[in-house]
Amino acid sequence: MTFTQMHNRMMSHGMASFCAEAASWRAQSAQAFSNSMMLILGAIIMASIIIARLFALSILGLLVLVLVVLLITAHFDTPWTRNPA
Repeated sequence: MTFTQMHNRMMSHGMASFCAEAASWRAQSAQAFSNSMMLILGAIIMASIIIARLFALSILGLLVLVLVVLLITAHFDTPWTRNPA
């Protein structure tokens, strides 16, 4: 085998290896991107669920507070509780 043939063979195997590594790197990069996107979307969904539940609890708490205030003020002589005679 001549030097040129050996050199060409080494270069062709080297390029094939480089291309295989590049394709593998692209696949790993795409997989990492997909994983990070799934992680971000999962965090957004969890945050929206938590915010929605906190909002519902705050509305429920506000409703309970209004009812308690109305029950407390019902025992006092207020214009709301006076009977028109």
